[in-house]
Amino acid sequence: MASVWAELRRRNVVKVAVAYAIVGWLLVEVASVVLPTFKAPEWIMQVFTFLVIVGFPLALILAWAFELTPEGIKREKDVDRSQSITRNTGRKIDYMIIAALVLALGFFVFDKFALGPSRDAELVQATIETGNAQTADKSIAVLAFTDLSPQGDQEYFSDGISEELLNVLAKIPGLRVAARTSSFQFKGENRDAIDIGQQLNVALVLEGSVRKAGVQIRITAQLIDASNGFHLWSETYDRELANIFALQDEISAAIVGALQEHLGLQVEAVPRVIAAANTEAYEAYLRGRHLVLKRTRASLEGAVRELEKAITLDPEYALAHAELVMANLLQKRDMYGGLTVTEAIARAAPHVEQAMGLDPDLAEVQAAAGFVLWEKGNLEDALTHFRQAIQINPNYSIVYTWMGTLLSAQLGRYAEGFTAQETALRLNPLSLPARYNYIQLLINRNRLAEADRELEKLASIAPAAYANVRGFRTSVGGKWANRVLADLDALRLSPGDVFWRNDLTRPFAAIGLGKEALAISEAPRPDVLRVLGRPGDAVTTAQARLAEDPDSLLARSDLGLTLAGAGDYVQARPILEEMWQRSGERVTLSGLFQADNAAALIAIRRDAGEETGVGKLIEAINDNVRRYREAGVIRAKLDLSVDYEEGLAAYLAGDRERGLALISKGLEDGYLIRPTEAYLQVLYDDPGFAPIRASQEARQVRERKKFLAIVCTDNPYAAVWQPEEGTCELFVAEGGN
Repeated sequence: MASVWAELRRRNVVKVAVAYAIVGWLLVEVASVVLPTFKAPEWIMQVFTFLVIVGFPLALILAWAFELTPEGIKREKDVDRSQSITRNTGRKIDYMIIAALVLALGFFVFDKFALGPSRDAELVQATIETGNAQTADKSIAVLAFTDLSPQGDQEYFSDGISEELLNVLAKIPGLRVAARTSSFQFKGENRDAIDIGQQLNVALVLEGSVRKAGVQIRITAQLIDASNGFHLWSETYDRELANIFALQDEISAAIVGALQEHLGLQVEAVPRVIAAANTEAYEAYLRGRHLVLKRTRASLEGAVRELEKAITLDPEYALAHAELVMANLLQKRDMYGGLTVTEAIARAAPHVEQAMGLDPDLAEVQAAAGFVLWEKGNLEDALTHFRQAIQINPNYSIVYTWMGTLLSAQLGRYAEGFTAQETALRLNPLSLPARYNYIQLLINRNRLAEADRELEKLASIAPAAYANVRGFRTSVGGKWANRVLADLDALRLSPGDVFWRNDLTRPFAAIGLGKEALAISEAPRPDVLRVLGRPGDAVTTAQARLAEDPDSLLARSDLGLTLAGAGDYVQARPILEEMWQRSGERVTLSGLFQADNAAALIAIRRDAGEETGVGKLIEAINDNVRRYREAGVIRAKLDLSVDYEEGLAAYLAGDRERGLALISKGLEDGYLIRPTEAYLQVLYDDPGFAPIRASQEARQVRERKKFLAIVCTDNPYAAVWQPEEGTCELFVAEGGN
């Protein structure tokens, strides 16, 4: 063996193998980059790679059998060993290997750091823009099954059956399943399957009916080709209710069989329905989930009762525990109920622990665990659970929405957050949260034409939300009056929704209508009170909110910034220092530590004669600006300006001229600079800031007059809102008519 190896080395076979491997790899990699540029067919790359691979053993055979001599190439057996120059040839091959290695390393670095990011971005964008068109060939929408029960009172049950089937199908690899929110939009409508398929971008539609009478149940299901409306498969099942779980598994297996036949899916094992201990617990769970999806305070309270009943009947029902977590967390004050964060977590956390102990392999359980951790402020852990939920169920659209919000708003990973929101919308094209969030992100990126197209789609889904987000779109460039008018339009369309009233406080404050800002909401936020120049009231409000909700990290962060804005640096500092550490020393859009928090902590440290750590805080603001720009976030709105944040960092770092120029640009584009923050006093006192302040005040007057000209003449919102006493007199005094 040793003699064979020695002979291989003498004949340079080993060196030829190494040289060929390096050069071959380099050629394949270069071809993979170059050929797509010329739109070469995929088979060309495949043939080229095959030839390179086939050439490897041929090169070794030639190296063994032949030798390069001064007289040319000869068969090795015909060369006199005393005249052999294989050693010289070997040295030349060594040089060639070194040169090839240098080229390969250079190409690797160029491909990874120069071509890689743009190629990946193009790939993601292409996937989103086409709506992942290829998956439409292997995609399905499960419509809400019709309730045909004698009393017509089993909607929760028929919805539950269809949703269970949807969840089973969603776990099948390679199959895209339209989310419940989108597919159930057509409930009660006599819509053509072809139309539904086009709206949801799916190849197949599953529809059916449920007739439940006593202990008997009849389920009819049919699979329809959405391209032509033809029925591909249908079946009717008559069973006893006691066998509901076996029946669902039977239907699922039949549907998967049809999908395998018509879509060519490769399914190793059909996912099974998660069974309860008894049908009574199952029905209570279905009623609870049905109520959770209604998203009202009363429905959530009813959902809790039903889900607790399900758990009493079956304490090991993991799905019921997970759903109860959601029902409790959704009752927070900033969502659909009256619970503080502390109360909501206290009610939800025990059920997360039980669900995780019972069945951590359920996507719903992982999602519930992530939701609780998010509320606790354990953001990275929450993200881990969300990713696990998606790994279990790749079609779990609402989790993509949550991830997008978490990544963008609180972790500052704006590019990842945008991709997650795009995915959520692709999976759930008729989802209000998914489309609402996506439009906001498009506006932030100044992709206004795309935002307008998405807005038109939102109009038919949710008119009030359409009016609200239209306000963000039309207020771009500092047209703040448009934001107020749009929110009033939303309030007129949905007068009972407190969200629109609360959303009006900030734009009212922006145009200088303080009385309106305070009156429209029962409890104006501290940041609104700070805009209105009422720091004492802002502190009192922030302290009260934290006292009511001591586990809320956002309330604690808000108090720290509010104290700094009021000039109480002694109480503000420990809170801001804590938030700086809790945030991982990172500035984000709306997390625990934002650009204003950093500016406040810088002012506090400098007021104490400390410069240590100030540079790190400034760099954190700049790092956030960098992440904004890398993700395409460029637009200034009432409460977001990349230029302002960059200018603030520059000004605090001592680059006065550049800082003022960027701050001025942010204001020109529509950002509102709070006028009375103690930690910004150095900026306010700068003579270069005076024209910036004057410009903002002029905009306030202009936008206020524009708004009052509408509501003080023939108020179109009189049914839901009236100007406060003296407001229209102000309009006249300012030259209105």
